[in-house]
Amino acid sequence: MAINALRNIFSPRNLGTAVGILDLLRNRNKGRHPEPEFAGEGFQGNRDGAKERFSLNKFIAKINDTSISGLWQPSRFVVKIIPGGNTSKFIRDNVENMTFLCNSAALPGIQIITSDHRRQNMGTFDRRPFGVQVTDIPLTFMLDSRGTIQTLFRNWTNQIVNYSFKNGEHKPTNGKHLFEVGYRDEYLCEVLIHCLDQKQENIITYHLYEAFPMQVGDVTAAWAETDSFGVLPVQFTFRTFDINVEEVGSIDKASVAKNATVDPTRDSSAATLGTAKQETIQVGLSGRKATR
Repeated sequence: MAINALRNIFSPRNLGTAVGILDLLRNRNKGRHPEPEFAGEGFQGNRDGAKERFSLNKFIAKINDTSISGLWQPSRFVVKIIPGGNTSKFIRDNVENMTFLCNSAALPGIQIITSDHRRQNMGTFDRRPFGVQVTDIPLTFMLDSRGTIQTLFRNWTNQIVNYSFKNGEHKPTNGKHLFEVGYRDEYLCEVLIHCLDQKQENIITYHLYEAFPMQVGDVTAAWAETDSFGVLPVQFTFRTFDINVEEVGSIDKASVAKNATVDPTRDSSAATLGTAKQETIQVGLSGRKATR
């Protein structure tokens, strides 16, 4: 048995593999492959860094190129919620609080709705588009010690469907009976998600139209959570959205705070962040005109 084991160890196949590995290690510094069939470009002769198929220096230079200007960090964003003119005064007065207490957001996506189609009623199926569906987005808000965020979304969702039992079964609350659905202009809003780069020179803005909170999540309370803060997850749904690319100057915290307060009587389409260079482009699902 010992002799058979030694024969297996020193078999020509194993020895060939070991010799091949040693040959690769020996020739690695020389920049060539030992086997002629693998001696393609980049393996034979001394390597030239400028001619390598993948160069780390070229990759870094491309990332820092003006056409890319680095990689976007998900922590650099600002969310602005612009309520409609017929929403409650409490919601309009606390828009700034929603802006600064929103600590996470999701950028929306789309799904092309298709149907299966088979040509001449035979063969494989292919898919034909007939519509589009946007994806709902979650926004997470940090909870303040005054209960402003909970009260805000309580009032907001009550404007959508009155579920308050404060006045009983048959008496209205804020003009609505129990489980009565409100008018759309009483609860719709627009949501702006600004994505900032490190220098805050370029902004990509996701503009969500006809949005409203569809689901307000629960909040976990636990005695062991002494080193954390409460958060409220809110699911927003909307009709469609545009993506606007803007060239802007430097934006400091003071200008963000100043622009976070929105006049509800003002045309929401004119709301911008910073001083932008205006250029009309056609973007988004609706094909409407936007400025950048």
